[in-house]
Amino acid sequence: MHIHLVFVGKTAFSDIESAIERYAKRLVHYCKLQIHYVKAEKISTGVGVQVVRDREGERILKVTGPDSHLIILDQRGRQLDSGGLSKFVEGLIFSAVSDVWIVVGGPVGLSAKVIESGRDVLSLSKMTFPHDLARLMLVEQLYRAFTILKGEPYNR
Repeated sequence: MHIHLVFVGKTAFSDIESAIERYAKRLVHYCKLQIHYVKAEKISTGVGVQVVRDREGERILKVTGPDSHLIILDQRGRQLDSGGLSKFVEGLIFSAVSDVWIVVGGPVGLSAKVIESGRDVLSLSKMTFPHDLARLMLVEQLYRAFTILKGEPYNR
């Protein structure tokens, strides 16, 4: 399986970036992993939040392509615990999905068009997290999911 993570903009905190890299290096033992960064739109007084979402959304959909297996992270998505995420990943593997694209939006979230394009919409929590932290949580949870599938001790 090849997992593509799509992030809007660069991570603002070097500590979070190094933690993401740490889990990404661990993940490559289980799957091929690639992180794609989409240019973040400048947020300013003259540009509304919806315009920012739409512009970033166009960039996301251009990177992912129209026929990709797109999974969206959104606070209104379906919540899974770590075991549930591992079963979700296992289902993708058994369905022979070779390329999975997982999108984490920027500070203002994702456009409706991106969310509607997703085959699945998942949520990390009912709480709202900064997008930088959501990236780290996603990579760690993917790593945890694979260790659960392999019966490895990380999850215990």
